[in-house]
Amino acid sequence: MWGFWWIFPLIGFTICLVFVIAMVRAMSSGRGFMCMGGHDRGPDETAELRREVRELREEISRLKGAR
Repeated sequence: MWGFWWIFPLIGFTICLVFVIAMVRAMSSGRGFMCMGGHDRGPDETAELRREVRELREEISRLKGAR
């Protein structure tokens, strides 16, 4: 009478449980999921990007002056 239809709710509950575990781990560690990377390099990364932008602007001004 029941057949194999009981497997679909079991699969759904398993998927929900995996997502709940992933969200709890993401919130407790502050890192996010595996593909998101860490957030602990914020100020260092910002300073590095500003330095790179400054260097690129200097290079652009040198190239404009060489024309």
